[in-house]
Amino acid sequence: MASKTTNSDQTGEQQPKADSTEAQFPDLTVHAEGTADRLRRVNEPGKADCLETVEVELAVEYDIDSYDEWRNLVDPDYAIHGRTVEKGTIIDDLLDRLEGHYRRQSSSRYEAPDWNLTVTGSATAWRRLLMEFSQMRGSGSDRAHKGTLRLKRLLAADLVDTGAALAALELINQYDLDRSTDTFIAEVTDSTDGE
Repeated sequence: MASKTTNSDQTGEQQPKADSTEAQFPDLTVHAEGTADRLRRVNEPGKADCLETVEVELAVEYDIDSYDEWRNLVDPDYAIHGRTVEKGTIIDDLLDRLEGHYRRQSSSRYEAPDWNLTVTGSATAWRRLLMEFSQMRGSGSDRAHKGTLRLKRLLAADLVDTGAALAALELINQYDLDRSTDTFIAEVTDSTDGE
């Protein structure tokens, strides 16, 4: 059984903003695929209600609509001295958004090794997230430096796509940052080798 969900507008029409000065959040999409248990209530005549567990393969897509949603998904400031991303927690949160009741089969709070999880977006979207929407203080150069560090952590956690690596390379070039580009170049090279 496969399932797919998205919160994006099915008609493709742009909805007018209540406040015309409010900037539109960059187009970032969460993709998650894996195995989960679906709990459903069984109500047969003459028998007590019970819950039945059905194993399902899920493919979930979720468009991130605001910086608060981004922070709820993955706090970019998370765990300076520990894990950058709690993958299992993110997937649990995504499953909670679905209709019905789903539960991951793996018990690992952090890893969820049986799930693929990626946040995708263009280089422009990632740059806008870091430079316009992230609540970082300092000059453009300071924010770009912090932003590339955050992107490097998210790449190391295998959470983001090539667009994030390209955004980091653009920021390093634009602001002439004294930062190694090896990690970002390796990501771009790996993605182009596979195509």
